[in-house]
Amino acid sequence: MPVTAVVGAQWGDEGKGRIVDYLGQRADLVIRYQGGDNAGHTVVNEYGKFALHLVPCGIFNPTTRCLIGAGAVVNFDTLLTELETLQKACVDVHNLWIDRRAHVILPFHRLLDGAEEAARKDGWEVGTTKRGIGPVYADKASRQGIRVGDILDPVRLRTRLEMLVPLKNRTLVYYGIPEVTVDALMALCADWREALGERIVDGLPMVREAVRSGQRVLLEGQLGVMRDLDWGIYPYTTSSSPTAGGACIGAGIPPRAIDEVLGIVKAYSTSVGGGPFPTELTDADGEKLRRIGEEYGATTGRPRRCGWFDGVAIGYACWLNGFTGVAVTKLDVLDHFDTLKLCVAYRVGDEILDYVPDTAIQEQVEPIYETWPGWKTDTSQARTWDDLPELARAYVNRIGELAGVPIRFVSVGPERDQIIVL
Repeated sequence: MPVTAVVGAQWGDEGKGRIVDYLGQRADLVIRYQGGDNAGHTVVNEYGKFALHLVPCGIFNPTTRCLIGAGAVVNFDTLLTELETLQKACVDVHNLWIDRRAHVILPFHRLLDGAEEAARKDGWEVGTTKRGIGPVYADKASRQGIRVGDILDPVRLRTRLEMLVPLKNRTLVYYGIPEVTVDALMALCADWREALGERIVDGLPMVREAVRSGQRVLLEGQLGVMRDLDWGIYPYTTSSSPTAGGACIGAGIPPRAIDEVLGIVKAYSTSVGGGPFPTELTDADGEKLRRIGEEYGATTGRPRRCGWFDGVAIGYACWLNGFTGVAVTKLDVLDHFDTLKLCVAYRVGDEILDYVPDTAIQEQVEPIYETWPGWKTDTSQARTWDDLPELARAYVNRIGELAGVPIRFVSVGPERDQIIVL
């Protein structure tokens, strides 16, 4: 490795957690570089099944240091719950750290997130999880946010809250929500400081030393490229950048230090939330993908929108991130289909597009498909490339052609030993 960024190459929910869990078994440092507890990474291993929202997926290796990076936003209540769940499963969590530059999600952020979503016009809902992610990143951008390091200094924290709370209360009152008080927030932060204060560090020396000494570093993102604030389906996006470029910013690593960028894709497409989704299936095939793939959000339990693989989106993601390889997950879900389809271009009127256009145009596109025969064979027991049916290998190779980079891993189930390494 030594420094590898793991990036979602679709709309999120691609299976990044199981890939980071696998790679994390030989990593020295895993950094969660952006996002909050609005999306979960599902991991299945010898400890059990977990949906991690903030804790990096390298936590299952007791020798791996795990850092919630400066680009992330932290709900301390969620973090405490995750740590309790992990400890009950006998997972060693002593090596988890939180960068003091990360921003804190406060209770009013969640309240405002829900109120703002409810106020949007019909058809324009973002599909937010109402976890406060948008409002806390808005505070960060407007330079009025509370950072993790602030809770270690009560005097500084009170001053910051005294500037912020009156502004938030005016907005809360506008939406008919009770006001918050500085004293109540100070008490809450005191509880967090007592529980987690020893884990709060300046992450830069840790990261810099790991990179300079050639240690194996994994950069773990949340969601996918199509939810990127700049290059995703705006405004139906998250409020940060889950790209490889975002990894540099959120983890504090220069671009030239990244050796590998691994894009994660499902063998089909899924999306949670609003916005265009060109290959979406609203028929029996879509329901079949959802049922067999158990496509329900790890955070909200919402049913995911399902569709055929979008080869235009993977080419777009590859260009934006500079993928050096791709991991294909959930290939086994397609074992049950007689025929499969791959989107290879979009049609808008008389024009054919081989790239992902801006949201307004993307809402108008019609997918152009290739039809592929299904293999109708159980792939979940395959452990090598040659174990896969010939038709399955051809399908995966076509995904690699559309991405323009080599396939590095193929997943045929949730367990660690169900990953085929090419």
